[in-house]
Amino acid sequence: MVKEKRVMVVFLAIILIFVFSGCSKSQGNKTVPSQQKQEQKITVEGKYEPAINLVSVKAVDATVKFLENEDIHNNVWTRTYKDELGINLSYMWVVDNSQYQQKLSATVMSGQMPDAFVCDLQMFKLLYDSDMIEDITGVFEQYASPATKTVLEKDNLALLCATIEGKLMGIPITDASVASAPMLWIRRDWMRALNIDPPETMQDVLEISRRFVNEDPDRNGEADTIGLAVSKELWSAYGGLHGFFNGFHAYPHIWYERDGKLVYGTVQPEMKQALAELQGMYARGEIDKEFAVKDINKVSESIANSKCGMEFSVWWNPYSPLYLSQANYPDAYWQAYPIPSVDDKPAKSQYSAAVNSVIVIRKGYEYPEAVIKMLNFWCDNVLANPNEEIQNTLLGSLDNPDVVFYKYTDFHLWDPTTMLEAYHNVRRALAERNPAGLNIDEYKRYQIISAYFEQGIKEAWVEVATYGDKGSVSILESISRDRGMPNAFYGAPTKVMQEKMTALNAMADETITKIIMGEPLDSFDEFVNKWKAMGGDEITEEVNEWYKLNKR
Repeated sequence: MVKEKRVMVVFLAIILIFVFSGCSKSQGNKTVPSQQKQEQKITVEGKYEPAINLVSVKAVDATVKFLENEDIHNNVWTRTYKDELGINLSYMWVVDNSQYQQKLSATVMSGQMPDAFVCDLQMFKLLYDSDMIEDITGVFEQYASPATKTVLEKDNLALLCATIEGKLMGIPITDASVASAPMLWIRRDWMRALNIDPPETMQDVLEISRRFVNEDPDRNGEADTIGLAVSKELWSAYGGLHGFFNGFHAYPHIWYERDGKLVYGTVQPEMKQALAELQGMYARGEIDKEFAVKDINKVSESIANSKCGMEFSVWWNPYSPLYLSQANYPDAYWQAYPIPSVDDKPAKSQYSAAVNSVIVIRKGYEYPEAVIKMLNFWCDNVLANPNEEIQNTLLGSLDNPDVVFYKYTDFHLWDPTTMLEAYHNVRRALAERNPAGLNIDEYKRYQIISAYFEQGIKEAWVEVATYGDKGSVSILESISRDRGMPNAFYGAPTKVMQEKMTALNAMADETITKIIMGEPLDSFDEFVNKWKAMGGDEITEEVNEWYKLNKR
């Protein structure tokens, strides 16, 4: 009866949250959550004997590839968990990343909860309010290894993001906060073909876009290129528009301080100038006429087929999907640039707290410490004590650059300081031509970048474009210093946020899409008024109450 009440509560809440996005049809489950408890000797270290079962769910995308005769259910990580920890990891279902939240909501509504899984912060708060996830405060303190605790404590906001009413209710998935900050990526070879200088202003960006469409930058004699890649999701990691708006000092979907209070960037007046320019680009054919129905996989195809010349996206895009461009067109080279400004005020790249999602454990799961053990294995072996065998076995191999093993599991963490430290170490080694003191990961980057410059190996551009002297990580460093606009709200969703924010954001995205495609610009003002009346003002009040207590 208690379980049924919990399911009914969460069912009603999810209906409110997801009614505007719809739910996908349920597919047959391959497994169900673990129900039988066996006699186990639970220790901080070592493996379960006999092995236990842990059922999860998984999101994948087009970049997840496997070795021959392997799949998501049979790979190096499923074998490692079984052999090293005595944990049989299986999946209730596996879907494309774009369908994950809808599928997860349907699963939770069904009452068939996986044992442990990743959810966003909104779902996290919903599950907590419905008493459906474990309080792991004691489990974490008892079982987390020093390496795991160190990773999670390096960003002092990480554990706070997963703590509600003083209780640790999940494990925050960490990254460097600035890792989500957008930057501008441009086909440098196209700029050189047209004798174009790097952009210094947003006006330059608009001019480059026009020339990429009108002057045949790929020299194939056809009018088949677009200026700017845009996906229907609008805010995706590639093909997103955050960075474009940032160039006009607009910051969609984050909260930032103005006149001593937090405001929501999506409804601020700075949005209109950027929308006007996007509308013009669409009308001139500089944005795909079908962008509103094309997801990030279609954006990847456009990049792979050398059809677009610019995108605003994150630092790691050379690894996915930009490498596809060079793989098909060896002379292709994407270069990262800081986001230019529309005026004499420097543009700032927006980013949120390092935690956007949380690993949660189903309430009643018999072995909550199993998740901590899986994270310990990662942190102890991959992060704290890496060696070449571990790197090649668990992360990926240079022999199979398209096959990235760590994407097979969600039970891993990233050290938020590693990226910038690695950039400085590799940069020093390259300048001194001396790799002494580099760790294995850094040494590989050093070797690859050296091969690009010394041997002309074009495929090595991926590392040059990220960890090279003027690579994307160097831009992240400037963003972390004084060129970033952090999301000032990092707490769990507020009460009205849970009830109304999904619908409000859906309304915002629909309005933005329609304006880009030609709807009158004044419809933005109508949207803002609706946003305020339909709950936006209430949410703003709640956020500012939170801000009074948590301002840093």
